[in-house]
Amino acid sequence: MSMLALSGWGQPHDALAAIAPGADHFEYASYENPAAALEALTHAAQGKDTIIGWSLGGQLAVRAIATGLIAPKRLVLIAAPFQFVASNEVPLGMKPDLHARFYENYTANPERTLKKAWELIVKDDRNEAEVRGYLSKQDSGAVLMQNWKAWLDVLEDFSCAGLDMSNFPPTLLLHGNKDVVISIEQSYHFKQTIAHARLVEFPDCGHAPHWHATDKVSELIHEHNHV
Repeated sequence: MSMLALSGWGQPHDALAAIAPGADHFEYASYENPAAALEALTHAAQGKDTIIGWSLGGQLAVRAIATGLIAPKRLVLIAAPFQFVASNEVPLGMKPDLHARFYENYTANPERTLKKAWELIVKDDRNEAEVRGYLSKQDSGAVLMQNWKAWLDVLEDFSCAGLDMSNFPPTLLLHGNKDVVISIEQSYHFKQTIAHARLVEFPDCGHAPHWHATDKVSELIHEHNHV
């Protein structure tokens, strides 16, 4: 089955290559704003059977499906946020003041802030060495050339709470139970909202299940594609 992968915020566009050999990788961070990226995603996803989204990439996929822009046969969400910044209506995600500090820090020193964000990916992960091995291969300079600040501008308004997910394709949710970036409670919300959703929890795993247990995640995606 043909696949399209969307990576996470502050990550290379092909960060999911290890678990999705042969997939195309959508480089959404090169667009000047989310609206332009979603329009481009409409074309990139044409003819793709499965969409795989990690973190921010997962929420972009959800938004595109919910609004009818794309219609894949299968969806895989890896540590995807139901909501980025907590609100009175949906108390999920980071506190508004934390988001504001992160935004200020990234604006002042993007390289240092990016590296701190990468450290959070491995925090409390039992397989830290494996995850760091993948992170060490990434070119932070190339990543910083992408338009990540434009996404920070809109994260406060990014929520799935008001989206219609009643006609979603079969969805595989993958999440580490030690994730300090996007708590596993966010995947619980997706499981409750998407009718045909299966959640696989990874014990002692942080924000990158696909690097924590690459072979297992690849196997799960293969099984999901052929159900």
